[in-house]
Amino acid sequence: MELHLKPEAQAKLNDLALRTRRGADELLEEAVDHLVTWNDWLEGKVNSSIAAAERGEITSDDEVRAWLERRERS
Repeated sequence: MELHLKPEAQAKLNDLALRTRRGADELLEEAVDHLVTWNDWLEGKVNSSIAAAERGEITSDDEVRAWLERRERS
């Protein structure tokens, strides 16, 4: 796989690699792993939220506002 970074991003990556004494490839692999893991988590949350809404498990705007107001007062 080939990756093209903007010069600014490449410079920041190289700086991070030097500061952390790690290879740029290692940092990129870790970043991609975090991105994929986060995306899987988000997709699961979205799908479960859609399923809940389809089951009618929703909260009205007024209920959310009231909850936020109670939270702010605490």
